[in-house]
Amino acid sequence: MSDKIYINKLPLIQQLIANLCDKDNNGVLEKNISCDEISLFEQTNEQYKTGLLDKKISIFSSQFTAVQDAIPNTRSNIIPEIPNNAKILNKKSDKTEEITKISEMIIQESEKRRVKLKPEDIEYWAKKAAVIAKDYNIPPALLISIIGQETNGKFDKNINSKNGAGPMQITKITVNDFFPGAKGNWHDVYKSMNNKLLNDILYKKDKDGNFIKDSKGNYILKYNSPQELRNACAKDDSLGIQVGLLCFEMKYVKAVAQKKFGRATYANVPKIIKGIKNGTITLNEVQNKSAITLALKNYNSVFKSYAYTVVDSLEMHGVKFNDLYFIKQ
Repeated sequence: MSDKIYINKLPLIQQLIANLCDKDNNGVLEKNISCDEISLFEQTNEQYKTGLLDKKISIFSSQFTAVQDAIPNTRSNIIPEIPNNAKILNKKSDKTEEITKISEMIIQESEKRRVKLKPEDIEYWAKKAAVIAKDYNIPPALLISIIGQETNGKFDKNINSKNGAGPMQITKITVNDFFPGAKGNWHDVYKSMNNKLLNDILYKKDKDGNFIKDSKGNYILKYNSPQELRNACAKDDSLGIQVGLLCFEMKYVKAVAQKKFGRATYANVPKIIKGIKNGTITLNEVQNKSAITLALKNYNSVFKSYAYTVVDSLEMHGVKFNDLYFIKQ
């Protein structure tokens, strides 16, 4: 190791760790009589890579004093405070273990595609994924893996391309069946699958979060058409993630139906939804992984490699396939 390490030349996760060890906040790790920043960085980085640091200790916390306990014989006077410009999360209340884990997922998705993200963008997406994952009881790794693939690791904001809108690339066709319609329309099937998510996407709320009804007692739609909803996903990244999640969940139950009945139909998909929710339909690890892979292939509808890449990301982020993750609340 050289006698100087220039922090801005390191990969992003190492930059974050190095900033913790840069006592004089000059962007360079140095080794001298008064302070050995390089040794501290080497020890801290090794502890992080090998997983020996207590996972409950966030490396993004406002002080890194926990390193003193994790690394023997480290002098307390070389445990630095994080410089303001090195904080990936700008509010102490946001520095939760979950946000940190999701931030790490985002970094992994971008780095494997050789993309470097700004800390504020990592924070932006980590917060959105954390809220939606919690609201609808799904693993945030699914959202991050799909967004990482759809954006090629760039995690662009407010996307409106010729292929789709929003971070999960929503098209008009994919949301047609969200809307109420004549018999045979899949609106009621979506409703039975995830009524909360469908309502949150489609219907207007007042300032207190209550759904607004018309004179007949029906919820009032936010959007006049599927195209309008599709366009809204390009302006509201959170909506784009919600819509993408609902689309994926339907692809998932259709994949289970296809494997069980040979094909997914308007008649048999509700049976799958009911069976998953009441526990009469269960999948082992191999079956569930296969269903998730098929769901991802159908979500993209073009390349099998898309599904395999996202599944690899799910495994990289620690997702296990031995249980149903999606519509079973």
